Amino acid sequence: MCGICGIYHFDERQPAQPVVLERMSRSMTHRGPDGDGTYYDSFVALGHRRLSIIDIDGGAQPMSNETGSVWISFNGEIYNYVELREELVSKGHHFRSRSDTEVIVHAYEEYGIDCVHRLNGMFAFGIWDTQRKRLFLARDRLGIKPLYYTVTNGAFLFASEIKALLEHPDVCRAIDLDAVPEYLFATSFLGNRTMFRGITALPAGHTAVIEGRSPTVRQYWDVAVGGSEDAAVDEYAAHTQAMLADSVRLRLMSDVPFGSLLSGGLDSSIVSAVATQHVSEPLKTFSIEFSQNVEMNRAGADVEYARHMAKTFDTDHHEFIFAPQDYYDCQELATWHLEKPVELTTPSLFLLHKSLKPHITVVLSGEGADELFGGYYFFLQEAQRNEVTEFPWAPYSREVAQLMNPELAETTQFQARMSQGLNDLLSKADGTDFLNRILYLFVKVYLIEMLERQDKTSMAWSVEARVPFLDHRLVEYAFTMPSRWKLNGDDEKYILKKAFHALLPERVRERKKKPFPFPVDPRSIHEQRGAANDLAQSSTSRIGHYFDKKKVEDFLYKRNGFSSIDNLAVFRTSFALISLEMWHRAFRI
Repeated sequence: MCGICGIYHFDERQPAQPVVLERMSRSMTHRGPDGDGTYYDSFVALGHRRLSIIDIDGGAQPMSNETGSVWISFNGEIYNYVELREELVSKGHHFRSRSDTEVIVHAYEEYGIDCVHRLNGMFAFGIWDTQRKRLFLARDRLGIKPLYYTVTNGAFLFASEIKALLEHPDVCRAIDLDAVPEYLFATSFLGNRTMFRGITALPAGHTAVIEGRSPTVRQYWDVAVGGSEDAAVDEYAAHTQAMLADSVRLRLMSDVPFGSLLSGGLDSSIVSAVATQHVSEPLKTFSIEFSQNVEMNRAGADVEYARHMAKTFDTDHHEFIFAPQDYYDCQELATWHLEKPVELTTPSLFLLHKSLKPHITVVLSGEGADELFGGYYFFLQEAQRNEVTEFPWAPYSREVAQLMNPELAETTQFQARMSQGLNDLLSKADGTDFLNRILYLFVKVYLIEMLERQDKTSMAWSVEARVPFLDHRLVEYAFTMPSRWKLNGDDEKYILKKAFHALLPERVRERKKKPFPFPVDPRSIHEQRGAANDLAQSSTSRIGHYFDKKKVEDFLYKRNGFSSIDNLAVFRTSFALISLEMWHRAFRI
C-alpha cells in the first residue's frame, strides 16, 4: 500500500523537474512513511511513497525489470501474485524479489496492457515502457484504490491523491461547480468528477495509455448483471460461503501485524469469524462507538454486539469509545485527507483508523456486502416498484435541490444530468432482474465513494484496509444470483445469513442493519443547524452565494414547504453545508 505519482511531458525535449516530483511525492508521506523513490527518463518521471506490507526488505519502488526497459510505481496488493509468479517463471521470466510489484512488471512484459486481466487484487499503478515510449495506467476493477489525473500546459500528471497534483505549479486550484449539487444531493459524483476543475478520477476497471499528446482511456472490466438463473438457494449459499472464505484467506497475506474491524453487524462479523479460521493466534478485532450512543442505546449499541462476537470467537478485542467533540475536532483534518467535503461517517472512520495504527498495519473490513447482497432495504423500496427517478441513496434530493441559488441550478443542470446519469448506467446493466440492476448502480457510484472514504481515512494513518467481499470473482458471482435471494421480503442479505447460519450467533445474524456510528442528539442538531444557517446567510462565507438564503433557513427550521423534513435530514444537510465551507478553506478555494 503506497502513494504513487508521475509526470509525462508531451514535448520529449522538456525534462521532468525533480523538485516538482519530489513535492508531489512528499505531499503523500502519510501514504508511505517507510520509504520513497523516484525515477527519471528524459521527459517522464515516476514517484513513489512506500508502506511496507510484503517483502519489506526487497520491494522498493519505482521498480524495473532486469534490463531497465519497464518501470512501475504501484499502489495496492495483488493477492494471486504467488501463482502468477510461478506462471511467469515457467515462461522464462527471472525475479529479483518476493514482491507482488515485480510480478506486475513481468506480467506487463508477457501480456502487455492485457496484464490487468490476470491480477486479483486492489491496485493503481503507472508503468513506463521506455522502448514503446508508453505510459500505462490502471485501476482495479472495483475502484478500491484511487488514481487521479490531469492534463495541463503540455504535461500529463497522475497521482494517488489530488493534493499531489496540486503541488505542480501549472495546476490551477479551482472548483468544478457541477460537483456542488452532486455532493449535496447524492454525496457521490456522477461520472469521474472530483471537486476540482480539470482533475479527473481514472474510472474503476479502466486503463489509460499515453503515447504522444493525449490519453486513451479504455474499460477492461464490468460486472454482468444477470439474476435470471435459478439454482437452488442452498447451492448459492454454499458457493458464496466458499468464495468468501477463499477471499478472506488471500487477504490475510501480510508480513506486518493485521486485524479485522468488528462492528457487531452482519458484514464485519462474517469477515472476522471467517478470518479466525485461518490464523494461529487470536485475531485482533476493533470496534468504535461514541459515549453518548452507548448511554442512549445501551444493549443495542454496536459495542455490545461486537463484545458478543469477540467472546464467541475468542478474539483479541479492542474498543475505541470517543466523545462527540472528538468527531467534530477532526473534521477539518479529515476534509484535507478526503479532498472533498466529508459526509456524516467520515470523521468516525478517521478516528477509528487513527486508533488502529498503534496495533496493526493491515485491517479487514466488510465494505461491499450491502451493494452485492441487498443490504439497503430502506433504500430499495422504490426499486421494488420497478421505478427509479433519483439515486436510491439520496433521500430528500428534491427538497435539497430547492436550496440552490437558481442561477447555479440553471448552470449546473443537476436534475437533468442526474436523470441522464441514471439512464446511462441502467442501460449498461442488462437483464430482467430490476433489483440487481439497482444494485449495479450502487456498485458503480455509491460504493466508489465509500471505498474512496475508506482508502483515504485509513491511509491518512498509514493503515491498509482490505475488503474481502470485493474479490472480483465473488462480485461476478453475486450478480448471477436472483435478487429474491438477496432481499427476501423485508429480510435483507438473506443469502449471507443462510450461507453463514451455522457460523454466527443468532443474535448477530438476525440483527437489523445500522449505519456506521456518528454522534447525533437534539443538542447537536440544534448547533449544526445554527452554524450551517449562518454560513448560508453570510455574505463573506465561501458557500453563501451557492444557495437561496430564505429556502435554506426554511429547510433547516422545517418551515413552509419543508415541514415534513425529519431531524436526520436537517442534521445531514447542516453537516453538508459546513463540510462544503470547510473544504473551501482547507484547499484555499
